[in-house]
Amino acid sequence: MTEFRLLAALLVWAIVSPCDGTSTELTGLFGRISSPGFPKPYSNDLTMNWNIKVPEGYRIKIYFTYFNLELSYLCEYDYLKLSSKGTEVAHFCGKESTDTEKAPGDSVFYSLDNKMSVTFKSDYSNEKEVTGFEAFYSAEDINECKETPESCDHFCHNHLGGFSCSCRVGFTLHSNKKICTAQ
Repeated sequence: MTEFRLLAALLVWAIVSPCDGTSTELTGLFGRISSPGFPKPYSNDLTMNWNIKVPEGYRIKIYFTYFNLELSYLCEYDYLKLSSKGTEVAHFCGKESTDTEKAPGDSVFYSLDNKMSVTFKSDYSNEKEVTGFEAFYSAEDINECKETPESCDHFCHNHLGGFSCSCRVGFTLHSNKKICTAQ
């Protein structure tokens, strides 16, 4: 009988608990993210996270081909949030930007390093049927020579996933591979 009670309690807990908190790890150089069931309307009470990670020396570029979430003041009900290095890169809701809410439109967004988190949240109710979002991401080489020009003493050479330094004639590259010393 106690097994039956335990099973019944677990069943009640599973029905009452919202089915959210889904987290997906994405490690490909490119991919697609969309709200559940897109292009059909998304459900209430969802929290979904996509953690995108690309190789070191790359950053993540993301853009939206479709975006329509429930509009609310300051995007406090349903929203999509982009974060990188613990910093909120963007926070969206609605279909078009207003004075107090932002929608992505045709903008392109970039991570601050090789990782980005995408969080989608829907509240307990939607006044209208909203169909969600579709986004595409890709790894983009970071041009370390532009991002941190002080990384090389003389010449910086960017290549996929990294960079290398070289020196003017009459100088030798130090063992740290960044500083040039006179011969």
